[in-house]
Amino acid sequence: MDSNIEKTVIKIGTLVVLLLVLSFVLVYFNIVSCGSYSSLGCDIYYSAVAGGKPNVLIVTGEEGSGNPELLYEILRGPKFRTRSRLKQLSLVSLPLLRENQLVIVEKARVMSKNDIKMFMEYVNLGGKLVWVGDAGTLLPKEEADLNYYLTYANRGQSGQGYIGPWARKDGDKQVSFDYLLGVNFKSNYCDLTTCYPDSRIGVFDFVDSDKKIVYGLSQNLAFYGDFSVVKLNSNAYQTSFAFLEHGSDLIGSSPPNQFWLTSEKQNFGNDFPLIVSSGAGGRVLYYAFPPEYFVSEEMPIDSETGERIQYWALLENMYYGMLYK
Repeated sequence: MDSNIEKTVIKIGTLVVLLLVLSFVLVYFNIVSCGSYSSLGCDIYYSAVAGGKPNVLIVTGEEGSGNPELLYEILRGPKFRTRSRLKQLSLVSLPLLRENQLVIVEKARVMSKNDIKMFMEYVNLGGKLVWVGDAGTLLPKEEADLNYYLTYANRGQSGQGYIGPWARKDGDKQVSFDYLLGVNFKSNYCDLTTCYPDSRIGVFDFVDSDKKIVYGLSQNLAFYGDFSVVKLNSNAYQTSFAFLEHGSDLIGSSPPNQFWLTSEKQNFGNDFPLIVSSGAGGRVLYYAFPPEYFVSEEMPIDSETGERIQYWALLENMYYGMLYK
């Protein structure tokens, strides 16, 4: 082979390898979708990093929003057939998290600052995280002192008192999980007002139904069940995919253990974030409600059809939107 041709082939081969490495890095950090290259792009990518389908880990604790056992059954069932595992928070470590392409955290209200830092590190290393409801909003007894929480003054921001349970302290350092999620937790709806089984709370308002996370979902779907009342964090970057239109102002008194709220009755408004994306490349997705609730036996029966109301697209979009968009 002519030496000039040989050099050209080597250069082209080197360029191809560099492009493949760059493509892998862009997909790994969710800057570019694995499906943007071709219909087989995601299959090739997950074959390389996971040996087949992506690994999904559901992390749970002892209390809080969500039904992780049901979510696990759904994701392992015939509709998805995912490679999913269910683990107690106490058994989870950063190396275990990194074995998974998607981590979902729910029913894990009690969480230490080190647990919070572990999930933040997982995202910083390229992991994709779905956070549900009130996960991580209570400290364990050994960290129950208010010195573990950040105040507005600690951040040099206007406002009095404590920011919320996702804004923690680690000595002199700040653990700003509220920045990562893009929202600040206030309370759970049913802790602020009386809830009734099968009651219609309001309706979904989907911001852009062309986006994969909410693709194909119709506006004004009825919303049922409990949810976490959160406010968008103005100091963080986020994209809102869905809100709850409550129809009237929610006025309630804060529970005694939620010291970041005033003890008096307050108006929480009538428009609440329900699905929020944040983090570099949208690697973090926050749900103010457990998405599996909307395909569960707890949903009401439609009086016109006699069938149970179910919103399967919420779960389908969560899984495929985070892993295959």
